[in-house]
Order: sequence, then structure tokens, then C-alpha cells
Amino acid sequence: MRRQGWALGLALALACTPDEPRPPDAGTGDDNTDTLNGLSPFTRVVLDTTATELQPIALAVGPQDRVGVAYISRVTGTKNYEIRFIEWKDGQASQPERVATVEVVSGVSVAYDSTGKAAVSYLGGGADQSVEWVQSDLAVSYRNAPGSWAERIPATRSNNAPTGNALADSGFLVGLNPAIVFDGTKAYVAYRDGHNGQFGKQDWEGSDLELVEGGPTSWAPRMLAMSADTKAGYGGHISMVMAGGQPALVHDQVLDSADARGRNVLFQRRKPDGTWTTALRVQTVSDTQLGASLGWDSQVGYGVAVVDRTSNKLTYTFSKDGVSWSEPDPVFQSGAGGWYPSLAFDPVHHEPHIAYYICSNNVSANEQSCDPRVDELHISAFIEQNWNDVLVDAAGGWGAKLAFLSTGKRVVAYRAPDSGVVKLAVEP
Repeated sequence: MRRQGWALGLALALACTPDEPRPPDAGTGDDNTDTLNGLSPFTRVVLDTTATELQPIALAVGPQDRVGVAYISRVTGTKNYEIRFIEWKDGQASQPERVATVEVVSGVSVAYDSTGKAAVSYLGGGADQSVEWVQSDLAVSYRNAPGSWAERIPATRSNNAPTGNALADSGFLVGLNPAIVFDGTKAYVAYRDGHNGQFGKQDWEGSDLELVEGGPTSWAPRMLAMSADTKAGYGGHISMVMAGGQPALVHDQVLDSADARGRNVLFQRRKPDGTWTTALRVQTVSDTQLGASLGWDSQVGYGVAVVDRTSNKLTYTFSKDGVSWSEPDPVFQSGAGGWYPSLAFDPVHHEPHIAYYICSNNVSANEQSCDPRVDELHISAFIEQNWNDVLVDAAGGWGAKLAFLSTGKRVVAYRAPDSGVVKLAVEP
């Protein structure tokens, strides 16, 4: 009821605001950003004003409600990028920390182990004699102290997870778009194996989903989903969670390049005996944009949020056992929106919450033509059998990542759509 009451208040306020033309919401002063944000239950802070591109961002909540944000920022005047990390706790944010410097960008993921140590995963390491892929290895950097990071390289070649298949075991490009989670101090890192990173049929359509477990100095590799001769393009975009003591993930199929648009939602989980289930298609999607988002709750089970970019339809589906899945439930479909969904479950009320971006009232708007007058960052929560919307930021939010603190309060990391500035929204 606390969230429903706020949503009603916002609806009444918006009813008094003319729909056309609506003043730009990207700034302050004469527009209505401050007015709308004043009604929002979130407090917004800027974490890094020097990050000025729409590059990947990741979020994790650790022990004592430490909030870690990992992101990628171009180094001014160079072709290099920095993997950066900021920690927020009790209203205070650290200074940006450089985790690593790379020339090739391919996703970032962050997680905390049970002791409160943060780790960030990304495409790093060396070129392995490649000219194009200056970084081509799976990298995991551990935070030993504020500003002090130690890089580890768990995988360098496609045959680190041997299969006996010549195509699957061939190549040097591993570590694309990784996802990391912890069980205690044991890390699980899933990644896409792009083989030699050149050709559609051989490398992208033949890409595999692989995983390493262990760390920081000892890693056991495993093949999770092999494309090889089937040309399935597995592992395009990965979302992974710990679910009752075992990791589980969703990924999609990307056939055209290292990070093209994906299709379909595939689910896999680790069984108690250490083996993994085969890839199960839980939803048919024409265009997953940046991929589906997976969540887990002890009462609900698994949940998946995904947008079909071809129809701008955001849906939610769930499963208690990871085998039988509900029919997709429509969450949002109005204009161009429902983009970049991020799902998390309320640990107190066991409700699914989905953060997403509204781009434009025009259904044909693309990622480069969002309307600054109407773009906004929202969260929809399934409360009392209805999806209830709340505003997070009236200036919008690209690539948002949603999580819950132990108190049941929500926290969202995202980038300003117009500038790439890194922001954090916290529910007081």
C-alpha cells in the first residue's frame, strides 16, 4: 500500500500536466523534472560526471548493504577505457576507483563475496596474437582494499573447457559479456566464447556459453551450452543469480557479432551434483535488446523480465522449479519503452520489481532518437495482483540495474541517457 499510495499521488499530479507539448525533462529550471522528481520516492545522486558515454554498467549489494557499481568510462583523449568501481554505503559514495584499463569493451559485472570483498569481471588480459582483439581473455579483478585491485585471468582459450569438438575447442576470444556471482567466497563466472572473433558462421553463430568456478587462483572451466555445428549463437547476453545455494542464468542467441541484438530467452541452472541443465527456451523473443534479466526469490522461485524490442512489449514470467514457466505477463507496452529491464525481488514482500526505460511516445523511436521531453526511468512492482508504476528519474535512465537492500529499500544504478553520467537512485 505504501507504493500504491505514491503512484496515485503521481497520477494526480500528472493529470494536471499538459501532455502536449511537454517541457523537456532532461534539465531543471523551466521544465518539470524537479517537480516530478520531487514526487518520486527516490533520492538521486551523481556518482561520476566524467563518465560520458553510454557504456555497460553493473550493480551489486553486499554484506552490510554495501552497494557496488562497476562501469566503463573512456579515458579522455585516448582510445582506452577504464573499468571503474564506486562503493556506496549509508548515503556516502567512494571516489571512482580504476579497476583496469582496456581498449576493447565487452560488458562488465560486479559481485560481493560473503566477506564483503568486491570482484569485477570483464574482457581483459592479453591479445593472444590477435590484432583486433587487444583484450581477449576472461578477467576477474578482486578488490583487496579501496583503490587496490588484483586481476586474475581464469580463461584464455576456447579449449579451456574442452569438448572434443574441433570448432568449440578452437579460438582465443573468451570472456565476452561476463556475469559473476558468489557462493560464499567461491565465484561463478559465465561468459561467451567467441572463438576467433571474425566470421559469422564459425565464430558468432558457433559461439558457446561457458563458465568457470573457484578463484581467485584456481578455476575449474565448464561448457554450459555448445553451439558448434548447430549454429545457435549461445551466450550473447547473460544474467546470473544465486538461487537457493546454486547459480542459475539466462542468456540469449546472438548470431551477427560480439554484441549484436539477441533473440529468445534461454534458462539454465546448476544442479546439486554440480552438473548443469541444458538450455531451455522459456520465451520466444524476436529482439532482446541488451538481454533478459533473471531474478530469484525463496517463495516465488525464478523470474525473468525481458522486452521484445520489435514490439516494445515488456513481460514477466516465473517458474518455481525452472522447468514449468508461466505465460508471459505484460508489464508495459506504450510507445517506445520497457527498455533495458532489470528484475529484482523484494526480500520482505516477495514481489517482483522491474526497472525499465521509457524512450518516447512514438513507437517508432530508436535508441538514438529518444524524446527528452518524455523519457523517464520507472519501476513496476507486482502488488496485489497488479503492476504498479513508480518514477525513479524524470530525466531518464539508460541500462538501469535494480537491487534491494536488506531493509527492503530499492537502489538503482544507471546512466543519464543524454550524457552517460553515472547515477544512483536510492529509496530513503
